[in-house]
Amino acid sequence: MARPRLLAKRGKLVRDWTVKPAELKALLKVRKPRAEKIKTRALRIEKAKLRVAPTQFVSRDLLLPERWWPFYFCRPRYRVRKNQKNLSQIEWQRFIHAIEALAESAMPSPTYSAFVQIHMAAMDTPAGMTWGAHTMSAMGHNGRNFLAWHREYLAKIEARLIAINPLVTIPYWDWVTDRSAIPPALSDPGDLADWGITRGGAFNGNSLATAAQLNALLAGNAFDAFQSTLEAAPFHNRLHGLVGGTMMFSSSPADPLFWLHHAFIDKVWADWQALHPGVSPSNPSEVFLPLPIMTRTVAQVLDTRALGYVYG
Repeated sequence: MARPRLLAKRGKLVRDWTVKPAELKALLKVRKPRAEKIKTRALRIEKAKLRVAPTQFVSRDLLLPERWWPFYFCRPRYRVRKNQKNLSQIEWQRFIHAIEALAESAMPSPTYSAFVQIHMAAMDTPAGMTWGAHTMSAMGHNGRNFLAWHREYLAKIEARLIAINPLVTIPYWDWVTDRSAIPPALSDPGDLADWGITRGGAFNGNSLATAAQLNALLAGNAFDAFQSTLEAAPFHNRLHGLVGGTMMFSSSPADPLFWLHHAFIDKVWADWQALHPGVSPSNPSEVFLPLPIMTRTVAQVLDTRALGYVYG
């Protein structure tokens, strides 16, 4: 299988976009920047191109923004993952720019390629299948960590995107409600060609889970049943198949749509947790793999607020 271009994107960092942490702190004192501009004595930069200099942080910081993000952004304390239909044009630009920047070869590790590679390992290798990130029935592996592993996975790539642009969070695509089309901002043919990804034919979401099916799923109070149902059709698995192309393979994170899809899956879990407080996976002490990207335990990802974000 040809590797998607987002796995090996080439380019140079544009130094004019780089903002050091000390400069960023000063920039954020501007209450109402005009025309989406931020000004300092020596800098005038579009918010969509805002970039923190990664060299200012150690690798651990790059993967744990909750340690430094509140220092620069005291209000709101929690990052908000928004419904994609509510994103402004500038918010889409920030997200897409951060995705593309992370794929640049000059970026410090872990790059976009590293995140795609560990998802491929989770589905394609004997060792990866033991991580419990997916149900692999034919191989005798259950998806005991499907929800928790992917929450950690999204949190870690979101950390890298934030280190590029602190104003970015991963949006979610509520395909239960908005099932008529793939989000247009991620469907431009030129972008898809540039990213080196493919999609299937005309998208038809009529066979996705309905609101009634989602409500029934949320009503159940057994975690294992909830998780296995959410992973299968007509929920998680069905969407991958309907989008088609790259999204049907283990390299599916190469398609930026993957992050919106899994953010919605994560939101559904967060909604379920709010309805059933205290009902959790039975393996709280299990540590996610692989290192060094996946570092937390199941127990450490049960509260999205502890990871620094909420859904809006």
